[in-house]
Amino acid sequence: MNFRKEGLPLENIFKQYNRVAYVPLHAYEDINHPDVEYGFVSSVTDKFVFVKFAKKLAWAGWAGTTSQACDPSSLHKVHGKWPEVTT
Repeated sequence: MNFRKEGLPLENIFKQYNRVAYVPLHAYEDINHPDVEYGFVSSVTDKFVFVKFAKKLAWAGWAGTTSQACDPSSLHKVHGKWPEVTT
């Protein structure tokens, strides 16, 4: 879904700790592509969704992981939510 074209405010769609799948452009919207990465939303601006990816979270934890700016059109919300306690 291209959120920019539809004019939906990103902060109404993505919330902190939502679980998302990052689908790279070369995957052509195939959420089962081997290059899809899963993570959790850390923050949202008017243009980008910042995501902390699961592989790094497993290694460094929430506080030790740097968020990556993602184009919202490359993200798909998926079932699951990060626990509220993140320390």
